[in-house]
Amino acid sequence: MKDLQDLLAMAIPQPAMSHQLQLAEESSISVPDCLDFTLQRFTYESALPVEDVAMVVYQPAKRGQAAAIELRYCVAGSKYCKNPECTDQLCAGKKEQCSDKVPSVDLITVRFQPTFIQALQKGATSYSIFDNQSRKPFVKSIQPCTKSKSVLETMVHNDYEGVLKNIFLQSRALDLLLYSSDQFVKNDIDERYGCRFLTQMEDRGKIEKARDILLEQLDAPITIRDLARRVAMNECYLKKGFKAMYGTTIYDYFQKERMEKAKGLLYEKGMSVSEVAMLMGYSCISHFSTAFKKHTGLKPCELLLR
Repeated sequence: MKDLQDLLAMAIPQPAMSHQLQLAEESSISVPDCLDFTLQRFTYESALPVEDVAMVVYQPAKRGQAAAIELRYCVAGSKYCKNPECTDQLCAGKKEQCSDKVPSVDLITVRFQPTFIQALQKGATSYSIFDNQSRKPFVKSIQPCTKSKSVLETMVHNDYEGVLKNIFLQSRALDLLLYSSDQFVKNDIDERYGCRFLTQMEDRGKIEKARDILLEQLDAPITIRDLARRVAMNECYLKKGFKAMYGTTIYDYFQKERMEKAKGLLYEKGMSVSEVAMLMGYSCISHFSTAFKKHTGLKPCELLLR
């Protein structure tokens, strides 16, 4: 429970604000010989600054028992409907049409059973999920990537029952393990446990400052060299540290946030394609359209027609 509270504290840095959370739902599902899935959903009345965070908890093998891996997530954005005539599944599919929704924070835990992890590693000719020589447990904080958050959404909101639900949860949990592994497992033995320099709070702070700079100037692209100079960090460390903390490259993160902002300006503000392209720092509309389609799968004009 302490670790879950730590996760909440990371997602909501202001201690006083976390007291506004109210437990609205709690559920647990066990897939035999595979994993345990638990969900705790908290609602809150006033706006809270919630940041999606995650933890990887590793227990080493001991006394003939395989290593155990637990993934813990604290994500915002899901909705909980207070209207008894409107099911949670319905809200998941039509969030914008639900008038009784309130903001929520979901604490999700996926614990892989030791025997399942051992079965995954059987016959592996390369490195195991964790170094076989490791005898110490650890807890590592990671930033859930977009793919992981999409998987979590489907795990919370699905219509499967019985055996099909077990199959679905197992497949989705393996997706989570795969997407998260990029942040805590490396082919290079020296880097297998991530960027060691990130154990220093000062260095993590520089990475966070770099992200804040990106978000503050989505309309003005900045080179990695200039970004590294502004946060007083080596370029190589900045690139490695950013990917370790946020699960993606600096450029991909910037483009994703840039296109999300553009989508909001087009769809919610009703601005024209040329206006948005100019605001996002594009001198050529066709370049903006290409970047937008790559991110959203739609051309800007196609989004306006919806």
